[in-house]
Amino acid sequence: MKVLGIETSGLVGSVAVCEDGETHVLAERSFEKGMRHGKALVPSIEDMFRTLGLESEAIDLIAVSHGPGSYTGLRVGVTCAKVLAYTLGKPLVAVSTLDVLAENAPPDEITICPVLDARREQVYACIYKRPDAVWQRLSEPMVIYPQKLLEMLPRPVLMFGDGTDSYREVFTADGVAFGGNEMGAARARVVARLGKTAFDKGEIIDPYRLQPLYMRIPEAEEKWKVRQK
Repeated sequence: MKVLGIETSGLVGSVAVCEDGETHVLAERSFEKGMRHGKALVPSIEDMFRTLGLESEAIDLIAVSHGPGSYTGLRVGVTCAKVLAYTLGKPLVAVSTLDVLAENAPPDEITICPVLDARREQVYACIYKRPDAVWQRLSEPMVIYPQKLLEMLPRPVLMFGDGTDSYREVFTADGVAFGGNEMGAARARVVARLGKTAFDKGEIIDPYRLQPLYMRIPEAEEKWKVRQK
C-alpha cells in the first residue's frame, strides 16, 4: 500500500510517499522555513510523483496531520488532503500532530510530553506512556496554561517541542528532562506510518467531515466575542 503523508502543522512542512506506512520511504520533501506551505505543498507532491514515476492514482491512502498547530498551516494541509481524497476517490485518515511528535522520543523513554506553543500564554500538549512498543495516551490532547500542565505531569517525564523553549522557566522542575530541538519537528513519513495504522483499524474519515483540530477559536473571534459581551 502506497501512502501519501502530509504534515503542515508547524514552521517546516513536509510530504512523503511511503509503502506500507513508514516501512519503505519512497520519497520525502520538506518545505523551507517560514510557513511556505500554501506555495510549496502541491508542487512538492507533484515533484515526488514525477521523481517516482507515479501517477496520482497510484496512491492508495492519504494521511494528514490535522493538528493542533498553526491555524494557517493546518488549513492548507487539511484542505489539500480533502481535495485529493475526493478527486482521486482514495481513503483519508487524520493523525494528531502530538501523536506524530511522540514518535520522535528515544526508545528508552517511558513517559513523555510533547509540547507546542499555542500562543496566548498557553501550550498544546499530550502525555504519553510506553508500557511496550507503542505510545499510549495518558491524557487527551489539550490546550493548557504551562503551570497547570506542570502540576499534572507524572515524574520522571521527558518534555520536548517548541513549547518547552517558550516556557522553559516554568517547566524546569525536579523529574523533568528536556529533549533536543530535533525532537520538536513533525515529519510526513511518521504521518504516513500512523495513518496506515489508523487505516488498518478502520479509522477512515469522510473528506467532507474532516476539519483541522484547532482546539480553540481564533484569537480574532475570541476578541470579537469579548467585545460583544
